[in-house]
Amino acid sequence: MYKTVLAYIALIFVVAISASAQSDPLQQQILQAMTGKTPVPEKKPGVIRIGISMPATEMGKDFTMADTPMAVMNTLQIALTEDKIETVVLDSALPEKEAKLKQCDYVFVSKVTRKKGGGGFGGMMGLGMLAAGAGMIPGAGGIVGSVAASAASTAISAATLSGGFKSKDEVTFEYRVSGVDGSVLIPSTSTKQKAKKDGEDVLTPQIATAAKATVEKMTLPKAQ
Repeated sequence: MYKTVLAYIALIFVVAISASAQSDPLQQQILQAMTGKTPVPEKKPGVIRIGISMPATEMGKDFTMADTPMAVMNTLQIALTEDKIETVVLDSALPEKEAKLKQCDYVFVSKVTRKKGGGGFGGMMGLGMLAAGAGMIPGAGGIVGSVAASAASTAISAATLSGGFKSKDEVTFEYRVSGVDGSVLIPSTSTKQKAKKDGEDVLTPQIATAAKATVEKMTLPKAQ
């Protein structure tokens, strides 16, 4: 109980420091020292900022590729970044609150689930409030190639996970996008793709398609 109380006090303190760090260089240094992370810079006028919550993943105990959440995160950051659109990582347990502190306009929440080709699920729990609007992706066109090419420059991406996919594995990508004011930009949506052969990248096309749909719907929120 005592440790829990201390943890809550520490969280409140970090959040308070984060809020003031936007305008105080000294507070930014304190926050960086406490968390080991560089505070997000002030957002420029005319730019849309998307906060990406760390993806949830259920890949199964037999899936051997490491750090799936970071691989998906890296790919999402590349796929969602466009002219006048930037992304920041939301890595706290309170992504909506963190998004406001980091001056985000939107929050992108996602989950990846793998179903083994021979039967059985890598994971069966969805994103909680996500309702399945499942459908097979017919192909995302040129955006898949551009995302894959850009992601190749990172240490780990969704494409690097393909080495762990086996023939007939089914991979589902679930996501939703909301404004920091609680408005819904894209409701709970789910797509899935089945690997036709070992090592096939069936995740990057789904991420690319989700990013394309997100970017197309985004407009800069009006100033309050």
